[in-house]
Amino acid sequence: ELLESARAAIALYVNAPSKTDVVLVENASGGCNAVMRSLDWGDGGVLMYLSSAYGMVKNTAKYLSESVPGLKTVEVQLGVDFPMNGDASVLQPLEKALKEHKGKVKLFVISHIASVPGVIMPVEAAIKLCRDPAIVGKHPIPVLVDGAHALGQIRIDLQAMGDPEYYLSNGHKWFFTPKSAAFLYVRKDRQLPLSPEPTVISSSGKQDFIGRFDYTGTRDYTAMIAFLDALKFRQSLGDDVIYQYNTELAAWAAQHLSKTWGTRVLCPPHMQANMINIQLPTNSSAVALEVQQRLAQDYDAYTLALSLGDIIYTRVSVQIYLDKSDFVWLADTLLALVRETEARGARE
Repeated sequence: ELLESARAAIALYVNAPSKTDVVLVENASGGCNAVMRSLDWGDGGVLMYLSSAYGMVKNTAKYLSESVPGLKTVEVQLGVDFPMNGDASVLQPLEKALKEHKGKVKLFVISHIASVPGVIMPVEAAIKLCRDPAIVGKHPIPVLVDGAHALGQIRIDLQAMGDPEYYLSNGHKWFFTPKSAAFLYVRKDRQLPLSPEPTVISSSGKQDFIGRFDYTGTRDYTAMIAFLDALKFRQSLGDDVIYQYNTELAAWAAQHLSKTWGTRVLCPPHMQANMINIQLPTNSSAVALEVQQRLAQDYDAYTLALSLGDIIYTRVSVQIYLDKSDFVWLADTLLALVRETEARGARE
């Protein structure tokens, strides 16, 4: 009964057409695997994803390419202009790849928010491309949106997005649930007798979409039920207040960090949510890694260094328990650590 209430509440929150189109799963990886590994690939075809896809997607695609006869995986390479040049840096190479494999793509996987770097992807426009007969042929391409980082970080409106065939997201990253709470949405016409199938087929014997995922063996369902308390917590603060606070703080923090360091913000504002990507004040990956480790070990502060071309950035996250003073501290502390590390390296 509580699981049913949690499932219905999340379905309503993301504006799914029906609560019967949503099931609860343990994590985004499990949801992705449930879709990708139980899809009817027939005599093969093409499984397409972007180079910015999360490692789990790439690893699952690799497994399928080695185990499904005739299946080919295509990784669409995003160029050096990603994401600085905005949506076009994603859509142009995607459109080119779709045309090159016209009539062959059986599933396209795209992140709603890429993890590294943390960037909002043009999902709605990508879905439209996958349904444009001039680009993909007479058969629309099913789209799986990996929204692992999306729930609670940005608003999810499945119907306004274009009602993708599949969508999933975690609760523990930004929605304040414990780990092992996620949801999987499957459009009604894609709820087939054998697909999607949970990665663990248990003893319940249920064959319907909801029934297959309701019980998948001995596990603790508490985290999934906690979706209800997470919603109550967000409502107690004001859901709109949370989104507005984090959005405004992220924008301010990005500008403050880049100004203090004399560097740049990686992506346009519309592609930035609670994870901001700022160029570091060093060109040394070794220095960047040491500073990242020092922040974690000495200050209990976590940032993530990443290289795009020959430029090194850091991904920093914003949340409601932080304020401007935290990012003033980070700007000054990280800069001091970079200078200290570089000076020590010069002496050695």
